[in-house]
Amino acid sequence: MNIFKWLKKRINNFFNSIDTITTKLLTLVLCCITIPLIVVGTFSTDIINQSIIDNSQASLEINKKIFEKKYQDELDGFGKRITENIKTFQETNHKISDLQSETLMNYLFKYNDKLTFGIILDANQNIKTSKGTTNPDIIKEKFSKTVKNILANTPVLSTEKVENDLFQVAFFPVFKNNSVYSVVILGKSLKNSEILPYVSSITNAAIAVYAQSNETTEIIAASGLETGSNKLLKVGAINDLNNTGFYSDGSNLTNLDNFSINFPLTNFDKEPVAKVYLGIPKFDFIFWVNKNVQFMSFISIISLLVAIVIAALFARKITDPILELKEAAESINLGDLNYKVDIKGNDETVKLAKAFNRMVSNLERDERLRNNFVATLTHDLKVPMLAENQTITFLLKEAYGSITDEQREVLELMKSTNSSSLEMIGTLLEVYRYDCGNVRLYVTEFNLFELLKESVNQIKSLAEEKRINININTSHENIEIKADKRDIKRLIHNIVSNSINHGIHRGFINCNLEVIKNAFKYVPKSDTEYYTSLIEPVEISNSVLISVEDNGVGISREDMPLLFNRFSLSKGRKPAGSGLGLYYASQVIKTHNGVIWAESSETGGSTLKFTLPLND
Repeated sequence: MNIFKWLKKRINNFFNSIDTITTKLLTLVLCCITIPLIVVGTFSTDIINQSIIDNSQASLEINKKIFEKKYQDELDGFGKRITENIKTFQETNHKISDLQSETLMNYLFKYNDKLTFGIILDANQNIKTSKGTTNPDIIKEKFSKTVKNILANTPVLSTEKVENDLFQVAFFPVFKNNSVYSVVILGKSLKNSEILPYVSSITNAAIAVYAQSNETTEIIAASGLETGSNKLLKVGAINDLNNTGFYSDGSNLTNLDNFSINFPLTNFDKEPVAKVYLGIPKFDFIFWVNKNVQFMSFISIISLLVAIVIAALFARKITDPILELKEAAESINLGDLNYKVDIKGNDETVKLAKAFNRMVSNLERDERLRNNFVATLTHDLKVPMLAENQTITFLLKEAYGSITDEQREVLELMKSTNSSSLEMIGTLLEVYRYDCGNVRLYVTEFNLFELLKESVNQIKSLAEEKRINININTSHENIEIKADKRDIKRLIHNIVSNSINHGIHRGFINCNLEVIKNAFKYVPKSDTEYYTSLIEPVEISNSVLISVEDNGVGISREDMPLLFNRFSLSKGRKPAGSGLGLYYASQVIKTHNGVIWAESSETGGSTLKFTLPLND
């Protein structure tokens, strides 16, 4: 068989197997449950996602305000402390004329331990004294423009970037005789500030102050970056951000694991000198999304299970009565008119079952009337036909005078036709006798082999017309059984006659006898081209198995289940009788506690087998 045809057949069988009411109901219920769940789950997830984004942005804005407030408070506090220190120094220690720059610087560093650098310039911007680790010349050059403005103004507070550090810077003019005598510049590094740790601790946010150039991103100060997705970010210049979890999009620092916001830090002239990164872990928000997904998944699974159970129960409630009606229809199709459907309930299937039972009762009544009619008709026909047959016999014997050869030929044809009709009528009467249960077997002991040989010899002339060779094969010629010899002979006659009628010219018929003493399970062949009327294997023991095999036209697959029904005529064969022969044979074998079945194949030929018990 072609592999593509085989595959196509398997696929069609699969779709046919799932094309049931149960499958359709399950599919319908699952769709009705699943589609709303998907829609609800999608919309709820979208709403939660949008809510998360909105909440994260609101949280970041609040964190930004906290940072800005803390930063400004620190800057204002820094300026206020320095102003008070200078004022106290002037009032309690020295007069303006006696002001010593180095002494003042030491005094300021003494009472402000977090100062990073300090420098005092005279009115001409010359360095009078300096302290700290930062190069004073760089500081002087960096703030020359600001110093010029301070010479005519009050103290100035600013944020400035010097080299690789960011400072909160205070500019204080020192007056003498109502004119600026000198300028004190003090800076506190953001690295030494409590601003970032404070904001990080109360907001649970990762904070980084950074500066960007064309090629590098430089982390100046950071807090809250030691754990989780931020643990790889170090303070200092970062040239390759791919291995840190952070990256630069050209203007801002970002991290895919965080919701973040970036904003600038400006100096006194509103010029940006650095940027602040504020990030909060997405996990803190996505956790609830995952919870929602888990919850929706749990609800979906439970709903699907409930839907499957409900659909299965409803499907069973609906399909069980239908399957019972189907089984009843198949039984009636096979001739069992006593089958009744028993369905409980009040729905339409119960009404259908009642209507079905009424239909079966009507069929049973009609069948009984028909059988009575046929039995009466055949009985009434038998007597005149016997008389007609006897008259023809007398005519052939020239009891009423001589006849011509032409008249003899016509009379012999009439006698043959009359004998066939009488045989058919006899079969009808025998069938009626079995159907009515009025079976009285005239059991005698006889040799089955001899009976088979006798029956074959009587109808051998029919086989010779088609040049069909009939063979009897057995290893036991003395097979004694107890049965109704007349019925068994008629059965053999019917079966062999069928094989002759449906045989091919110059064909063969093999009649095989096999004695089976020990228990034996007969299992028919399992082949796609081979089929049988057997529904399940047959247990055979202490019996004789008779098989009549021919190489004729065979039996079609669709006719096989109905082969032993009354008036069954095969579509693949020429009608050659009443369709009662095999039905009668099945009734005889059943009454004698045997089994009968047929086998055939797509390539032609058929075998009819039956068993009869041996003598104990």
